[in-house]
Amino acid sequence: MYFYLSKILAPLLNLTNLIFCFIILATLLNFFYRKKIIKIFVFINVFLLLILSILPIGKFGLKYLEKDYFVQQKLNNIDNIIILAGSENTHLTHTTKKLNLNNSSERLIASVKLANEYSNAKIYFLGGDGNLKKHKIDETIVAKNFYNDVAFETMRVDFINNTRNTIENLTELKKITDLEKNNVLITSAFHMKRAMFIAKQLNIKLTPYAVDFRYGDNFSFINFYQHFSISSNLRSIDLFFREFMGILAFKLFY
Repeated sequence: MYFYLSKILAPLLNLTNLIFCFIILATLLNFFYRKKIIKIFVFINVFLLLILSILPIGKFGLKYLEKDYFVQQKLNNIDNIIILAGSENTHLTHTTKKLNLNNSSERLIASVKLANEYSNAKIYFLGGDGNLKKHKIDETIVAKNFYNDVAFETMRVDFINNTRNTIENLTELKKITDLEKNNVLITSAFHMKRAMFIAKQLNIKLTPYAVDFRYGDNFSFINFYQHFSISSNLRSIDLFFREFMGILAFKLFY
């Protein structure tokens, strides 16, 4: 139920979409009722959208999610390397017959780096297909293509393709691996806080290995101006809002 509800409501977990929906709805209501309160509601939402577009509020939100992982915790004798899927573009990989990854490709790259450093470690790739309408291939197929392309020994990797989100990822992990061993979790830095919170609730001991950072520790308004982008600001706030709502939903429903 949680999975289907999260997918059905997914468009509204995008803050930009949510604000636009409010603006459109209020504008339509204004044609019929012409109440002052409706005009005020439209103004507030337009103003909010303008502020989020201009100011780096989303980037500061991402900094809050990522800041605990700027300094990597020391790793010792890794037994299991766990990767959460999310860097794989299943549609384009199937269409082009070539490996296609997205902005989170560091997840797979980091797994090879750690596996080369700890030759006895086992890799667990946790993924599948989180779409309501399944693609022709799932995330594990794309991951296998990646490991083959970089000539990494796939015998060292267990591909788990029956999970659709982070909760199912870590629930399945609890069934298949020894929790007394040294387990390292690889995922994007902005997603790590939610993943570690879920792991804690499931009594899974993991050492975080965050990658794919979206925000640095030092902020410069001069550099922000130089690279100013309304679309970038909105993407940042949408990403932060989705993670925040994911944490809140897990606390409420689990």
